Amino acid sequence: MNKEDIKDLVRKELVDGILKTQEFYVVGNWKMNKSKPETIEFLDQLANVDFGQKNHVVVIPPFPYLYLFEEKLRYSKIEYGVQNLFPKPEGAFTGEVSYKMALEFGARYAIVGHSERRNLFLEDDVFISKKVRICVQNRITPILCVGEDLTKRQKNTYHEFLKTQIREGLSRITGGELEQVIIAYEPIWAIGTGVNATPEQVEKTHMFIRRYLVESYGEKSGTTIPILYGGSVKVENVKELALAQSVSGFLIGGASLDPKSFVAINNILNGK
Repeated sequence: MNKEDIKDLVRKELVDGILKTQEFYVVGNWKMNKSKPETIEFLDQLANVDFGQKNHVVVIPPFPYLYLFEEKLRYSKIEYGVQNLFPKPEGAFTGEVSYKMALEFGARYAIVGHSERRNLFLEDDVFISKKVRICVQNRITPILCVGEDLTKRQKNTYHEFLKTQIREGLSRITGGELEQVIIAYEPIWAIGTGVNATPEQVEKTHMFIRRYLVESYGEKSGTTIPILYGGSVKVENVKELALAQSVSGFLIGGASLDPKSFVAINNILNGK
């Protein structure tokens, strides 16, 4: 056995060890996709899948399908959530959904501050911070999305931009509440553009976010908050991305719509 063979063997052992022992979040964001029959078919295929005990497996469908998730995932390991919510329990907010409604259907997660909500619906950091607060006050885990566009990346101003998004997004919660939050880093320039972030770029940005969390909120909270990556994650690239430091899991878009690829991603993150 030559040196290269030994290196490959050692690397394989290290990789297998990481994937088999580290807990990952595997979160599928369906966005505005699937019909009722397609949702039923998806859930029927996943209901009896063995996802293992290590990872947190979460699917976040459009609002109208929550009742199907409540019905079909009653005894499943899969958790689910909502793609957005309004920071009030009820009221004259046409077209919105409250945390109370989400909880009634068993939702335990909420995506807040997604780039599409920020850019298409003009949600700002102040409004997003209100969503984070109402989530942690009501047993819903907020997945706070942050991420820069191509211009900020090219001008190298994205570090301060990310700091602002995180600082403002978490500004209405304190102390132990911080440990109920998940951060999802989504580089806008690497979503649906055909340009993928390299594992090295992902690692550098996640390590920057981790350092900022520790410096700003202390060692305990700063090291506890999971940091997910959400830039065009697929079966083909998830293993290398999972090996990047400070990657706690993934917020998966298109690949989560196909039950086979969603299961395959979880299997990879189980070291299978």
